Amino acid sequence: MKTTFSLLLACIVISVAYAKPDTKLTPSELIAKHLESIGSAEARARVNSTKIKGACSVGVKLCGEGQVEGQAVMGSQGKANFIDMNFDTPAYPFERLRFDGKDFSASQFKPGSRTCLGQFFLTHDVLFKEGLMGGTLSGSWALLNVAEHNPKLEYSGLKKVDGRELHALRYTPKKGSDLKIVLYFDAQTFQHVRTEYSQIVYANEQRRIAGGGGSMPPAQSQQASSARIEAYEEFSDFKEETGLQLPHTYKFHLSIQSDVRPAIIDWVFNLTDFGFNVPAEPGE
Repeated sequence: MKTTFSLLLACIVISVAYAKPDTKLTPSELIAKHLESIGSAEARARVNSTKIKGACSVGVKLCGEGQVEGQAVMGSQGKANFIDMNFDTPAYPFERLRFDGKDFSASQFKPGSRTCLGQFFLTHDVLFKEGLMGGTLSGSWALLNVAEHNPKLEYSGLKKVDGRELHALRYTPKKGSDLKIVLYFDAQTFQHVRTEYSQIVYANEQRRIAGGGGSMPPAQSQQASSARIEAYEEFSDFKEETGLQLPHTYKFHLSIQSDVRPAIIDWVFNLTDFGFNVPAEPGE
């Protein structure tokens, strides 16, 4: 009996010794591993501007059904970054989202009217000003210079998203934000694969999303019941470009859950032309 107990105790000790330690990364450790996943410090330092082109599509549901195809350009230099989209349709000819390093602007597709995408970014211009928008596709990516932004960072451990284990990092800008912002990184490669944004908009703040015929709907102010805004960026199809591992498929999803004309919009880029250290000025 004593021998059996001793063997059992030994097995328990061995099991504990070989159990995978439940280590918790610090934000700085997670960011360091993430930066390594992009490329070497030398490769990252060689890039001072980006201009990336590809095909894009925007699909609209609930607030008018439809999809349009077009071309997109993403660019960055220093703190400045922009996203331009052009479509061959009079109902939705273009989208211009631009931060010049100081001020953000979103285009009007007709005088006095912006799309709900444009209005979302105008309301939450911190996404561009903080360097969050576009993730590693932007040279102004927030995690390339954390000390300058000085956000509050909180590592939330591994989370399962769409059946995939991802490291979660809560990001709160120094000046705060109405949005809850969570960055997600692949559990093995530490590549940045997703950012989630969420917000509850109460009745006296809500902006109505008006629909219409398959074109991109404009945003208008109207009193309504409370709504929930959820958005996410998704990055996939990582390939090497000039020593950097960068995503070639980029998706932005915006969902407005409201009793007044709810909206679901998907904006997808398939990127093929990566330019580095070239003039990163937006076109007209």
